[in-house]
Amino acid sequence: MLDYIYPEEEQRFFTNREHILAVLGLSRDLLAQGVHKHLALSGFRRVGKTVALKEFLRRNLQPGRAGDCRLAYMDLPRLALTPEGFAVQYIGYLLYWMIGDFQRRIESYFDAPAQLAAAGQMGNVFSEHVVRIHRELQKEKPDQHLLLEMAFNAPEVYAQASGQRVMLILDEFPEILALDNYPQIHDVLALFRAVLQAQSRVVYIVAGSMIGLMERIFLDSTSPLFVHFQLETIGPFGREDCDVLARKRLALASGTSADPVAGDVLAAVYQVTRGHPFYIYATTMRVIENAALLQKPLSPAAVQEAFTLETLGSTGRIYNLCRYVLEQSLQGVRGETMPQAILQALAQEPAGMTLTEIAARLKRPSGAIRQVLTWLANVDLVEQREDKSYGYRDPVLQVWVAYYYSGLQLTGMPSQKVLSSLVAELMEKYERVANELSLAKESQVRELLQAFNGQEAAGQLFGVDGPVKLPVFERTAPYLSPDGQVQIDSLAENHERWAVEIKWRGRLSGKKELEKLAANARSLSAKPWFISKLGFTQEAREFARQNGMMISSQADLEAIAKLVRS
Repeated sequence: MLDYIYPEEEQRFFTNREHILAVLGLSRDLLAQGVHKHLALSGFRRVGKTVALKEFLRRNLQPGRAGDCRLAYMDLPRLALTPEGFAVQYIGYLLYWMIGDFQRRIESYFDAPAQLAAAGQMGNVFSEHVVRIHRELQKEKPDQHLLLEMAFNAPEVYAQASGQRVMLILDEFPEILALDNYPQIHDVLALFRAVLQAQSRVVYIVAGSMIGLMERIFLDSTSPLFVHFQLETIGPFGREDCDVLARKRLALASGTSADPVAGDVLAAVYQVTRGHPFYIYATTMRVIENAALLQKPLSPAAVQEAFTLETLGSTGRIYNLCRYVLEQSLQGVRGETMPQAILQALAQEPAGMTLTEIAARLKRPSGAIRQVLTWLANVDLVEQREDKSYGYRDPVLQVWVAYYYSGLQLTGMPSQKVLSSLVAELMEKYERVANELSLAKESQVRELLQAFNGQEAAGQLFGVDGPVKLPVFERTAPYLSPDGQVQIDSLAENHERWAVEIKWRGRLSGKKELEKLAANARSLSAKPWFISKLGFTQEAREFARQNGMMISSQADLEAIAKLVRS
């Protein structure tokens, strides 16, 4: 039924994302009770936001699954970005989903006669609303503000007239900002908010790949949509889900899912892709091609070779995604020479660079460098870290940029000797870049532990009931047991022990990770504290509560640091 927008291959290889699906399901269920839980999903390009949304559609369009809630999905980059064209196509998408004839193409609802005919099947109230939109379009100078207002309000008009509710999914939502270029519109987010606040039977799910921009739209107190949406981040897969997806893909190499994929091969896939679904896809497909065409055995070395060819080869999928991201991002940055010079400098430094270091390296005033860094951060190429240094958001992109600007590009299949040399060099660089962020965060947390001095912190910052007294620690350092079986990021000791684990990745931490820390902490008679950048799954939170574990997110950690240093 959804093959037109959700191909069978994507459905076949869909993996996990159960937490996001559950959050979407909760939003749908609350809407049925008259409660609005608008959601915004953010994450890197090709990390799986759209696939998760389409899987939610597939599951909930089954008969009897969504109750009286009608679902609609719009890919905003496919809509015209003039107010007149946008209004017409917005209505066309809505008609397509409300009528539910998925054998037709969406574009068949984009012309006036088709819209008027379709709206006529949906009752007088909604039909009259669509007629008013087209009457406005017939004018010599249509009121663009009014057109958008009527288009945005169409889902509510339909819901009120039909007695149903509507969950409207708007993919790549930031594209809507292009409408601000029209003087009659000026602030499309303010217009969207005004309509949203007046609606009682519609809930919105929006998604976007520009992480910084999504945060400014939904978390910045000056934004019209501040506090109206719950922002959820979709990050790369953890090890287990990466293994599941890689196993599904690599089963194609043998033609059967009966042949198990060796654990060291799966480990190699996770090592090079860091769980990013698109990188998993690109790497495993190259492994399959090399196995079929070059008779290369399925091994960790084959995975590393595949990743290298995909990343450095001009026809590689990862190469072309990185090139697209770079070119698209730089379109939004004024000037060309200085942004590229900064990107080249940062690409060579796994630990990142401070503003002063970049200015000294490029021999330019720090004020001008700061301005360009702000632009680069706004388009998600770089980020400013808590230690005030700047670095790439994505380690794969950082390594690719280093090679791209050095002029290295594979245009064919190199000899095995050359390929082996490139693999060794790329893996060394990539590991340095990928590990640097985690190591830097571990160091910062150890410094924070050393600053504990008997302060009392709110229990909610540690995920526990009641206040937490911060002990004075005499020694804080990484720990590795003599037999190598127990490893802790930070073991803080004095009259009591804390075993601290830090996961600074783009995903929620799960129950199994907490179980491992709990076991290690018991062996050391230590109190376990798990710190996760994006927080924890509900299952992990429940495990922590039942086992008396302390857990903190990035926001909690920042609040603890502020308390300790005040």
